[in-house]
Amino acid sequence: MTNKHKVLAISEKDENMRAAVKFLENKGYDVSYETSVFQAIVTVTESKIDTILLDIDDLELKGREFLDVVKKINPKLFILLSFSDPNREKAIKYIERGADCYILKPFYMNEMYAIIRQFSDRNDDIGNRLKDSSETQKIIENFALRIAHEINNPLTTISGQLQLRLSQMENNNPDYYIFETLEEETQRIAETVRNLVTYAQPRDLYREDVNLNEILKEVICSFADTEQEKEVKIVESFDNHLPMIKADKAQITLACRNILGNSRRAINGTGGLKVATKRGTDSNINVSFYDSGRGISSEVIEKIFDPFFVVREEERGLGLGLCISNDIVKRHGGVLTVKSQEEKGTVFQLTLPIDAV
Repeated sequence: MTNKHKVLAISEKDENMRAAVKFLENKGYDVSYETSVFQAIVTVTESKIDTILLDIDDLELKGREFLDVVKKINPKLFILLSFSDPNREKAIKYIERGADCYILKPFYMNEMYAIIRQFSDRNDDIGNRLKDSSETQKIIENFALRIAHEINNPLTTISGQLQLRLSQMENNNPDYYIFETLEEETQRIAETVRNLVTYAQPRDLYREDVNLNEILKEVICSFADTEQEKEVKIVESFDNHLPMIKADKAQITLACRNILGNSRRAINGTGGLKVATKRGTDSNINVSFYDSGRGISSEVIEKIFDPFFVVREEERGLGLGLCISNDIVKRHGGVLTVKSQEEKGTVFQLTLPIDAV
């Protein structure tokens, strides 16, 4: 009989842990594997994990604080530490912080299995044990802000150095493309951090008169020099008589950028994308993002605006872009909708009121 007990293994590169994942899967356990503690928090929140098998040898990013977070999300979570002998003192501190048990590497699979089985047998009838959603949300938001701060500081230094090298380098230099690619990747990380901060701590709206066509042109232009843009054609169909609206320009720009970025990733290679604006019939403005991508199945489309949700496992990112866009649009008194057919494409439509709410 399949064991429904859920185990999350967290390790960066330990082969002993990878072998443990395979072993537990063969025993019928539902096993997930993560290499970062932040993504592990997302998994604990969404998947109702029962046991964490945590390798502390290569764990970074304030691992002991990670224990505080997951224990608050699920106080009954069983945490089994794995470590090599030089990290024995480190393991003791983790035990003091809230870990339940430990196992010394290299461990025998049956030894690890016996420990997890003893716990799972004792808790088979407990079921779902997540804390109240509002408390869980607050914990994740606080942790997200701390992570964003930790990433932003070194990222700013790296980006600055790359931009300096590019400014001193001729375009025909053999290394120019390498530095340009590295800078594009740092900007992608920076955008992920911005999404984290926006999700964790949305700021008050600063409304001003904005031209939505101009915002969209700036967003499209910002993608123009990227490698993917060379393969994806973006067609503009703008209503030149579009009225100004009262909106937070930075926030609307972020929302449109996230939606457009999502549409471009859905194309996954050559294909077409159209961005159109028009005045609606009820004192509002409509923006439509059409893509000829793979589409979204009816089974998951209702979750598309959920935080940390990605349509396909191979997609990069944290799954916050559309969630943030939806929240921004709602705060402006608007609506963001999606229609899709698998293998035919997807349409996101953003509707905003002309007058300030």
